[in-house]
Amino acid sequence: MKRHHRWEAVLLACLLVAAGICVSHGKVQQASAASEVISVPVAMYHSVTDEGKSPGQYVISPSMLESDLKYLAERGYQTVTVTDLVAYVKEGTALPEKPVMLTFDDGYYNNYCNAYPLLKQYGMRAVLSPVGTLTEQFSESDDTGHEVWSYCTGIQLKEMSDSGVMEMQNHSFDFHSLSPRRGCLRKSGEDEASYRETFISDTQRAQEMFAALDIPEPVCYTYPYGACNDETDALVKECGFVATLSCEEGVAHITRDPACLTGIRRCNRDGRVTSEQFWSSLLAQAEKGD
Repeated sequence: MKRHHRWEAVLLACLLVAAGICVSHGKVQQASAASEVISVPVAMYHSVTDEGKSPGQYVISPSMLESDLKYLAERGYQTVTVTDLVAYVKEGTALPEKPVMLTFDDGYYNNYCNAYPLLKQYGMRAVLSPVGTLTEQFSESDDTGHEVWSYCTGIQLKEMSDSGVMEMQNHSFDFHSLSPRRGCLRKSGEDEASYRETFISDTQRAQEMFAALDIPEPVCYTYPYGACNDETDALVKECGFVATLSCEEGVAHITRDPACLTGIRRCNRDGRVTSEQFWSSLLAQAEKGD
């Protein structure tokens, strides 16, 4: 290569770098913030009680939840919410060095009387996705306040939301069942137009419930039973949501690409394992970027 050709190659490489292009082994790759990946471990909780039930697949005791919070705090993890992830993706808002997300599904009353005080005590936040019809049912009932089978009232959801400790997201109004449909999926024999109308109507009813309670509008749809497909993803976007929570086990990988907010992976917090067993495994996955 002649000398002036060599300088031209160097100059070209500099210009490419300045323009956000990386030259490597003769290949040209676009360097963008979307290529940066932040691994966020996300835990999925359900019932938090030791009254009448032994710890199980979807039940954890308050003392075990406190052990979880201590475990995370001692290792420097800071809780984030869906809104934080959306802000990072869409606006570039920074996330903590060691982010972790705690999610609570269904809206059990024991989330209010057991989980909520512990989160406040440890200065942590979480995402709560209540089932609309259960919130409505217990808001209108005098038979409330039982740790095992009661669900949060609208007033309780409002209190937790206002505190900044619990961020509310949409878990459907009345799709939390396995029959005649599995979660929010289309039923066998249901035509596309009818299904679309049913899905949008149910979703809007849940959104209207939050609006009536003066709770910030949810931006995330938490799939009941994690049941989802391309059709539900399209309907969720049509309804205006920018994120979805799945039940697929694993670590969430967050980038600047909005697509990373679809199907955020979570690991179910099984009450039959210790904090050390659950979190050491999940945090190790996050550190490896698995």
